[in-house]
Amino acid sequence: MSEQMCGWAGKILRVDLSSGEITYDETSRYVPDYIGGKGIATKIAWDELRPGVGPFDEDNLIAFMTGPFAGTAAPASSRGVVCSCSPRAYPIEWWTSSNIGGDWTSELKFAGVDGIVVKGIADRPVYLWVNDGHAELRDASALWGEGAVRTQERLREELGDGAVQTLAIGPAGEHLVRNAMVMHQAVNAAGSAGFGAVMGSKNLKAIAIRGTGGVRVADPKGFLNATFYVKDLVKSGPLWPSPVGGAPAPHTMPCTATCPFGCPNVLKRVPQLGEIPGSSNVAFRCVGSGLILDLEGMFDYPTPLIEDKYDGRIRFRSFKSLGPVLGSQLKETCDNLGLNAWQFLTLQAWLHFCVDNGIDELGGEKLAVNDPDFWFELIRKVAYREGVLGDALADDLMRAVEKLDAPEIAREAAHFQEPMWGYNDHRTGRALESQPSPIWVFNMLHWVTDTRDPMTYTHMSSFAHYWMPPHWLAGTEKTSQEKLKKTYRDFFGVDGVLDAGFEPLDAKVKAAKWFSDRAFLKESLITCDWIFPRLLRGFNSWEELEAAPDYHGDVEAEAKMLAPLTGMDITNAQLEQAGERIRNLDRALQVRNYDRSRAIDETGEWYFELPEKSDGTKLDKPTFDRILEAYYQVRGWDEASGRPTRAKLEELGLCDVADELEAAGQLPK
Repeated sequence: MSEQMCGWAGKILRVDLSSGEITYDETSRYVPDYIGGKGIATKIAWDELRPGVGPFDEDNLIAFMTGPFAGTAAPASSRGVVCSCSPRAYPIEWWTSSNIGGDWTSELKFAGVDGIVVKGIADRPVYLWVNDGHAELRDASALWGEGAVRTQERLREELGDGAVQTLAIGPAGEHLVRNAMVMHQAVNAAGSAGFGAVMGSKNLKAIAIRGTGGVRVADPKGFLNATFYVKDLVKSGPLWPSPVGGAPAPHTMPCTATCPFGCPNVLKRVPQLGEIPGSSNVAFRCVGSGLILDLEGMFDYPTPLIEDKYDGRIRFRSFKSLGPVLGSQLKETCDNLGLNAWQFLTLQAWLHFCVDNGIDELGGEKLAVNDPDFWFELIRKVAYREGVLGDALADDLMRAVEKLDAPEIAREAAHFQEPMWGYNDHRTGRALESQPSPIWVFNMLHWVTDTRDPMTYTHMSSFAHYWMPPHWLAGTEKTSQEKLKKTYRDFFGVDGVLDAGFEPLDAKVKAAKWFSDRAFLKESLITCDWIFPRLLRGFNSWEELEAAPDYHGDVEAEAKMLAPLTGMDITNAQLEQAGERIRNLDRALQVRNYDRSRAIDETGEWYFELPEKSDGTKLDKPTFDRILEAYYQVRGWDEASGRPTRAKLEELGLCDVADELEAAGQLPK
């Protein structure tokens, strides 16, 4: 059957590093119910990942997954996802995911493989070589200790093929640093969940891929027409930093194969980098990591707009960035060591806070936060777990403050920067970006019910804030709020989705659920989170935007491409049900393996009692409870426990999941 599949390659590679056994699974077992990417990985985890397995255990799985669009002409679609039990997750090390761009997913599909699932621990350093469907484990002892970028260069040299696509870890992964990345090329990474450390614990240094095949298309003409339609639909690019896009910005490059855009401020040429020992002198650097962003105003909290609404003692201020050259060198050093650079943006803010509050030494080391040499040395120490401070920070900020026995105010500031699940704040309107009401309400529900920073795959629930009136560091006067609200009303069938505040609550939780389900679908297809789903459409000029009667996009764009690609009669409604199925299976996995409940969700409530940095909106515990219960209701989850009900699971075809939860005493009555 696998040979007849269109869209999917038909096989999933299974590797047991403990035994050295390599087998193949049939993709057809998982589609169309679980689509690909995160969906298939979650189903495999449900079937095989038992409760009690930790990130560095032999039985932990790590999955490298593609989606059906990978290797095709579908715009902004050839991304991948890595899933595993995360060493970074805090306080519970649970199963989660990390998105990654580049060219490796296309290459893997060309090699006849939809994904790779690895378990076990090798008895020596190894790398996996996948060559046109044939896979073998090879000795990587000579690569152990090399940087993540240099490892990829050496593998291309060893394999004698510059077209080989590689995933690799650096010294940080080898030393089990909890935010260690899986690097691809010089600018793409599965960067937030610490999966580089999972690979390091398994002695898996790298994966090298070469494929010379292609992807079967059921209806080539229909698929090509659909891709032309979608490319025109998204031609303005991401709905950021304004509703108006256009041609790629100068000195930019796409982060993913088949992406027609060079997103502004994502990949930027930085001149005169200088040589970095042990690393390529790559001209393009990821500004999105934050290390060379213009930081003016980004970390300010409280802002002048909300001073009269904030009475706390945690106060962050802007700090001077290292500038484009040093910042880029620092980012490149992080990449080669295999460290998550975004974590060091948070660390910069936190250490500046410590110094501002009279804490100028930690772990016996002076905090010279204005000295670039301090940062280069600190990064090296973290990657190799050297010294008291380096070893503590290698376990991430929330664990580090405990290991360092930091003063209480430093602990509070760390929690402010990493409010939930051990992840940096992102799009809540507190520590970083402004997210005026009601945008942060959607994002709050994503955060408190997810397993990681969810905003890396739910940007579309927050990008509307760029269309809103001017607020702290964002917004525009050029969009019509009447047209914007009408577009949301037409789509969701209710008034008030974008009204400020918490009412009407039914409209807001309905939108939050839809955005979350679509996010899980998107991570399974896998498409760019800055482009899809196209609830709003971009415009190529302010004049075009002004003349438009509304801002409607087309959320059926993915279905219009998937049907002719696969030959299956797949509708948008069926895709959205698949997204909801995957979301509920993920929640069930959290319930079974980690006893996930409403009580855990509620641990994030405190953060939203703080006023939002643009408009000062905040909530109290009764308001939070009311919102959470309304969200559980619309999801079909039990209000008391926050767990999926049998009725909801059976509606989604997950009867066996309901049975297993019931047998374990974890199904709501």
